[in-house]
Amino acid sequence: MTALHGPRVTIKDVAARAGVSKGAVSLAFNHKPGLSEATRDRIFRAARELGWAPSLTARSLAGARVDVVGLAICRPARVLGLEPFYMEFVSGVESVLTEHSCSLLLRLVKNLDEEAGLLESWWKGRQIGGSILVDFREDDP
Repeated sequence: MTALHGPRVTIKDVAARAGVSKGAVSLAFNHKPGLSEATRDRIFRAARELGWAPSLTARSLAGARVDVVGLAICRPARVLGLEPFYMEFVSGVESVLTEHSCSLLLRLVKNLDEEAGLLESWWKGRQIGGSILVDFREDDP
């Protein structure tokens, strides 16, 4: 009963299959207390059987944690490839974020104003849960 084979599976479907409320499914997937391990396991099993996973978009709209970290680098793409530090840096950041089931949102920008505006836009739009700041300058905005 996945999107490929029929109607989209919802949290309501998972709750019905597991014999719990939608709130209980939310508690399980947000790793909150209040459920027995048996109930939590039953919910996860129902979700797997139905092919359901929480929507990251829906979670961010609901005010849940966004597991994306933003990184804006003020460098032209051609120069970035010539600076081994940044390739190693991004690789290291990715490996740590992956261990925590987080993603990196990377953007190359042309100037400081674009960088500041982009980071603000990402934050206000709840696209990121945090930022990695590099290349600090005196009186940095």
